[in-house]
Amino acid sequence: MNYSQTKNTMKKAVSLAKQFDGNWSARMKMALNEVYIEHYLSQQLTREVIEKLLLKGMSFRRIKKHYNVGMQEISSLLAKRIV
Repeated sequence: MNYSQTKNTMKKAVSLAKQFDGNWSARMKMALNEVYIEHYLSQQLTREVIEKLLLKGMSFRRIKKHYNVGMQEISSLLAKRIV
């Protein structure tokens, strides 16, 4: 991400965090995760995108549903190793 994309991401996260209740740091962490997930979902399905989504806490089921693919396709992408 470049500077303008990071700035835009933070703007979205802050506005989303203001809608939540509770501790600010917890709200901001949840909002940032949601904004990052939206960013990765807007990209093409690749191994790196799947790994980043899984690290952010997104489930296989939600990935399958969003990209309209089967579990076998996701597994085959994750199984590929670049040598």
